[in-house]
Amino acid sequence: MVLNRRFFVLAILILALCAGAAAETSDYVRLHVVAADDSAAAQALKLRVRDAVLAEARALLAGADSADAAWEAVNAALPSLAAAAKDGARAGGYLGPVRCMTGVFDFPERQYGDVTVPAGRYRALRVVIGAGEGHNWWCVLYPSLCDPAALEDAPCYSILWEWLRGLFGGEAS
Repeated sequence: MVLNRRFFVLAILILALCAGAAAETSDYVRLHVVAADDSAAAQALKLRVRDAVLAEARALLAGADSADAAWEAVNAALPSLAAAAKDGARAGGYLGPVRCMTGVFDFPERQYGDVTVPAGRYRALRVVIGAGEGHNWWCVLYPSLCDPAALEDAPCYSILWEWLRGLFGGEAS
């Protein structure tokens, strides 16, 4: 009985550590698209630009096997990502400025399916349309949490979790 209680407490502790371990900001590369303003047209344009950037990023990051590799790829391809953002804006009839930059930016906590990405400072690609005074759109480029289908394979970033999986017969990566 005491062994079962200890195992239960250990299991809860492990799950809590696994959930908290995802807070390591270096495990993610994020995307932030900021609309020019809050008008319906600007919000629709923001989504068009988002789709154009995501299409370019998907192709770019298809072979990335780590957040560091994804970050290097995003920085190296910043001109093509900026061109995709501008093309998306132009296709939506917008002729104003569209700025793309990489850096480390503050992000609020966000839920992507069953995955919670905590608030913090993250490496990110930021796309600002016009004055950038409208509502934002956020996601995670790496690992890809921008698409609901990608959530099925969303990893738990915890060394302890990987160790326990190996200990109990699961494959540790």
